[in-house]
Amino acid sequence: MLKTKTHSKRADAKKMYKKNVILITVDCLRADFLGCIGGTNLTPNVDELASRSVLFSKAFANGPGTNQSFPAILTSTYFLMHDGFRLSPHYPTLAEILRRNRFKTVAFHSNPFLSKTFGWDRGFDEFYDFMDAIKSPSSFITRQQGSNLKSKVARFLATNLGASRNARIQHLLKKFYYSLSEFEIPYLEGKELNRQVFSWIEKHLDKSFFLWMHYMDPHYPYIPPEPYLEDFSSRKEAFDFNISADYNNPSREEIEIFRDLYKGEVRYIDTCIGELVEFLINREILEDSLVFFMADHGHAFMEHNKFGHNPEILYNEVLHVPLLIYGLGSSVENKFPVQLLDVSPTILDSLDIKKPPTFLGDNLLLMVKEDKDSYPIFSESAKPDLINLMYDRSNKVVSCIRGKWKLIINELLDKKELYNLGNDFDEKNNIIKNEEQISKDLTQLIKKHLSLTSTSMHARKKK
Repeated sequence: MLKTKTHSKRADAKKMYKKNVILITVDCLRADFLGCIGGTNLTPNVDELASRSVLFSKAFANGPGTNQSFPAILTSTYFLMHDGFRLSPHYPTLAEILRRNRFKTVAFHSNPFLSKTFGWDRGFDEFYDFMDAIKSPSSFITRQQGSNLKSKVARFLATNLGASRNARIQHLLKKFYYSLSEFEIPYLEGKELNRQVFSWIEKHLDKSFFLWMHYMDPHYPYIPPEPYLEDFSSRKEAFDFNISADYNNPSREEIEIFRDLYKGEVRYIDTCIGELVEFLINREILEDSLVFFMADHGHAFMEHNKFGHNPEILYNEVLHVPLLIYGLGSSVENKFPVQLLDVSPTILDSLDIKKPPTFLGDNLLLMVKEDKDSYPIFSESAKPDLINLMYDRSNKVVSCIRGKWKLIINELLDKKELYNLGNDFDEKNNIIKNEEQISKDLTQLIKKHLSLTSTSMHARKKK
């Protein structure tokens, strides 16, 4: 399809009275692995959708993991304003607001941290988290359960995988647990998620709906289907590598293999997105829908000597995420920094629905470019307590991006870092000692931000 561009703010800000809203989120999908942002050839289907969308190529998550990022996406609030792993009931969700405004609301995903247990079903008429298929307490993998001694030992180990704070002990427990378990995919795969969604849509073609679907495939363990495997002959072989490799401190060779497996997962999820778009076109739904596509966070491959998306990682390999909006009648790439906190307000404003006062974000489409340098983006995390499913707010990691500058204050490591993203987007050169005034200004912004979020928490606790 011919790519057309418009830079009219008035066209971008136009209210779009769409019948449906479709929110597509992908776990662990790095922005720089998409062709439309990073220049790879892994994602032709997403790239095609981006060519007909408003693309934000410098979008940032408001936290490094699912728990820290999704409050911003679905409630336009910050992670530290909530009660540990559980979504606070004091902040209305996007689904609740859309349900009050004629939309039938439905969700499909298989991430335990986004399950009903933690309150993420609020506002959904139908909520399918498929937790009945995840029988193991472990967030890494699921297994069929039996009553024999072997299965009981496996379940005990799964329950205690996160209990030890010693990384080496965790690694050994994990290997032993997996050795006792039958190989099984740890989440609902992309094509099966599509099948569930397609079946639901077929039954609700006459309704206006808000659909949220969350793909898990790019999340560890990396075990893409065989057509997307390059270095392994089977998924079982790839799975065994995931378990045998040292997740906490992988070698250079292991990192390259992990990256190749991750690329396979990205290619697979792109195929799933292509199938979804084709289905929406064939059912004449796409053109009558506002579609948001994004990731909740990325994944580090030792760029800063860290693997994964642990709470202390607020570097761009984890925070820089894809974000595009289809259905606005224009295609343009915006290269100034934006944040996921603004997603829900943008959806509501595009539908001419008033946002609640608790929504802290703004409409992405109404941002004035001349003021972008004064637009701060905060990302937050804290030390987790996996036993009590809480976070230690006295051990925080917070970053602030304003314009080309980014400051990270890491209380876990007692460290401050400042980067000029204009010429150092990969954050290789910490210039904290060279730019004292910039550091002071951003530090004050972070202190003010934390004061506001803390005040909000205290205010609702008094109610």
